[in-house]
Amino acid sequence: MATKAKRSKTPAKKKSSKATSRVRWTSQNDREMKALIKEQTPARAIASKLKRTEAAVRQRIHKLGLSLRSSKKKARR
Repeated sequence: MATKAKRSKTPAKKKSSKATSRVRWTSQNDREMKALIKEQTPARAIASKLKRTEAAVRQRIHKLGLSLRSSKKKARR
């Protein structure tokens, strides 16, 4: 009769990656971001000012239904 190999009861080692701490968006963050968007500030600069990643800023802008593009439409000739 073949014996089954016993599995170790110790948990698998966790990957040693940088810990991510998620910071909630506040209404103050949203107001500041909207003001920066009105000034046509690039996403990278907004992220730096708010101490967030560019991806986080872009996701929040999308969630709020905003756009980084100018709202003024160019006149067609």
